[in-house]
Amino acid sequence: MISQNESVGSRASRLMRTTLAPLQVRDFRLLFSGQMISTIGDMFYAVALPWLMLSSGRSPQDLGIVLTAYGIPRVGTLLVGGLLSDRLRPRRVMLLADLGRTLLVSALVALAAAGQTAVWPLSLVSAPLGACTGLFIPASYTILPEVLDEDELPAGNALNSSTYQLAVLVGSAIAGVVVSLLRPAAALAVDAATFAVSAATLLAMRAHVLPREERAVEHSATPTETRTTSPFAPDITFGQLLRQWRLLHVGLVVMVCLNLTSGALFEVALPTLAHGPLAAGATGYGLLLAAFGLGALAGGLLGGGVGHLHHRGAIMLVLIVALASCYPLVPFVGGLPGAMVVLAVAGIANGLLNVLFFTVTQQLTPRHLLGRAMSVLMLANFGVYPLSVALGGVIVTRFGPTLIFVAAGALIVLSSLFGWLEPEMRDLQ
Repeated sequence: MISQNESVGSRASRLMRTTLAPLQVRDFRLLFSGQMISTIGDMFYAVALPWLMLSSGRSPQDLGIVLTAYGIPRVGTLLVGGLLSDRLRPRRVMLLADLGRTLLVSALVALAAAGQTAVWPLSLVSAPLGACTGLFIPASYTILPEVLDEDELPAGNALNSSTYQLAVLVGSAIAGVVVSLLRPAAALAVDAATFAVSAATLLAMRAHVLPREERAVEHSATPTETRTTSPFAPDITFGQLLRQWRLLHVGLVVMVCLNLTSGALFEVALPTLAHGPLAAGATGYGLLLAAFGLGALAGGLLGGGVGHLHHRGAIMLVLIVALASCYPLVPFVGGLPGAMVVLAVAGIANGLLNVLFFTVTQQLTPRHLLGRAMSVLMLANFGVYPLSVALGGVIVTRFGPTLIFVAAGALIVLSSLFGWLEPEMRDLQ
């Protein structure tokens, strides 16, 4: 029994060392800390803006207009952000976007402090703010291979994913306290300051990063020794990549299906289930979201240790099936405690899947096309959200929330079937 415990402890220690290894890299520490602080700031914005408008007598419809003014430019600039990341380097795009967001959120602070909560002034600031965010997103997924070696990418993605979940949980709680005790303008000022901090950390990073080949030489390895080196010709165009890469096709199908269901499930069906059949109220809804978030946090951390395993394509497909199997169980597993357990398991599968998928994409995509590839994936991620919540509202109103959970599982299973039928995905090592 002692030797078994020592073996388990040794494996846990090795997993922790592997996951934390990227923190030894100076540029990753700067990137990691800046993005964590910025994510916490995003939660301040997410809480402060609705409270600012609703507490000043504006209607939910007015709030919806301002959020739409933010959301449409965010989706509209994703592809541009990917193109600029490939042309200008992701660090530069992220830095410019953060400087822009610092100024724009500062303008929101000025409007809030002056009591200007009308729709059009807020929308005029929110629209370019959303555009800057759209430019930032693909660059943030593209920069990691320029900071870390390929064998460190799983751990780097694991840290980023887990820290994001932790920052969302912590940031939301702190933001609620700040908005309650102070004013929305104070919370928005915190958000503006976090963008400035993120810009400062990006500015402190090295202006020039080594290409993949030079980093490999520095570590006494050649590019051919890395099993994940891109299989494509160096001069391949983005159009050719889109047409030829079946793995990307699978990723797009799965991502569309996952996000077509997630908005309806988490933002329409789940609160309706908590309010009605589960009789759990707003507190119960918050606990359900927290259960999924904590599971995703744990899954993200575990992703740093499984990223080096073989048969990663099959592992990802199994995780998709596991995720699809959890969702239909939520309404039927014995009330709030059972639903929290199932959502925590789903969160673990989701966290693992995210780390594996983005690591594989970063490793296999030709470096000069990575920004555009990520922007297409992000478009699939964010672009279907309005349709998801709109359909979810109609379906839940007519048929109740249970149908959404069952339909989500069925749609995600079908997307995994597409992956199982593609040898490039199924046999990915």
